[in-house]
Amino acid sequence: MKNAIKYFFKSIIRLLFKLHVLTPKIVVLMDGGICSQMYQYLIGQQFAEKGYKVMYDLYFFENCSKDPNGIFARNFDLLKAYPYLRFTSMTNMERHIYMLNSYHFNNYYDKDIDQLNYLKSTPPAYLGGYYHAPLILWKEMIPAYFKSDIKIMDKANQKAYLEIIKTKDSVAVHVRRGDLNVAHPAYGTPASIQYFISAIKYMNAQIKAPTYFFFSDEPRWVKEKLIPQLPLENNYRISDINGSDKGYMDLFLIASCKHQITSKGSLGKFGALMSDNPNKLVTLCDDKTEYEWKYRLDNPIFL
Repeated sequence: MKNAIKYFFKSIIRLLFKLHVLTPKIVVLMDGGICSQMYQYLIGQQFAEKGYKVMYDLYFFENCSKDPNGIFARNFDLLKAYPYLRFTSMTNMERHIYMLNSYHFNNYYDKDIDQLNYLKSTPPAYLGGYYHAPLILWKEMIPAYFKSDIKIMDKANQKAYLEIIKTKDSVAVHVRRGDLNVAHPAYGTPASIQYFISAIKYMNAQIKAPTYFFFSDEPRWVKEKLIPQLPLENNYRISDINGSDKGYMDLFLIASCKHQITSKGSLGKFGALMSDNPNKLVTLCDDKTEYEWKYRLDNPIFL
């Protein structure tokens, strides 16, 4: 009986979509930190640019809002960082409609299928996962859609921002810890202390008078464990004004630096993508999990 009732409602919903009583839309599931949210937003905008109606499912933030370790916050910060974006969120009723009918295409990192196949989706469709997007998303859409605005920053971040832009050779150092301080299937092994030593040495050799600005979800670890082992003098600052609940503020500051030393995860790399310095130097871990970024960033240095 339950299956018969379910089938009946599915048939009615499909008919309503076919008759355009219900407007067919592309739905994109959002989760994770600010960079994941930016990426998923652009997944949807690829369809919006085709003229399709797009909405976003915020179920993750309504029911979880934590990293996989359940420690650091993962809030919906996209519209805090970029309040000008066109954005429509999914209602609970719409979620039930799309889930009931299995309008769902979810490939994550399935290596056996065409990673750009999601672009062939037509409404109604529900997209959940992390797709391998075309280069236009990385090269053109990120800098076009996302603009840092000092007016969004609080006073502490405005002060830090002004210090950075007044610094001739500022280098952002992103040190991702948290759930990536151990090996992860999608990210590989954590960035090692030796990597940061090599990256600082590289920047010291390339830049006349670098000043390093450290950003991390664990600034105390950076201060106590990392800094003492790096070839630094008194030419560094550790940013501790933003917790994981304000990662988008760190993103603004990383993007405002002239150069970037990235870590595992996306924050440092997105900062590099958003940087408007045409001569920026960007380092990444020499790890096969990072190699896809060689096509997204201009001339990245793997160490």
